[in-house]
Amino acid sequence: PAGVFDSLTQLTVLSLPTNHLQALPDGVFGRLENLQRLDLRYNQLKSIPRGATD
Repeated sequence: PAGVFDSLTQLTVLSLPTNHLQALPDGVFGRLENLQRLDLRYNQLKSIPRGATD
């Protein structure tokens, strides 16, 4: 859902492997200002939109 990570501004590691993700909405990681590591392995993503981190 949109805004699912918005309140997690101090999060540094987000691990989402093997979740059958097919797409990411624009801005989904935009509020994660301290994110250092993002694991999206083994999903069904063909690309990550430019706006995913805006």
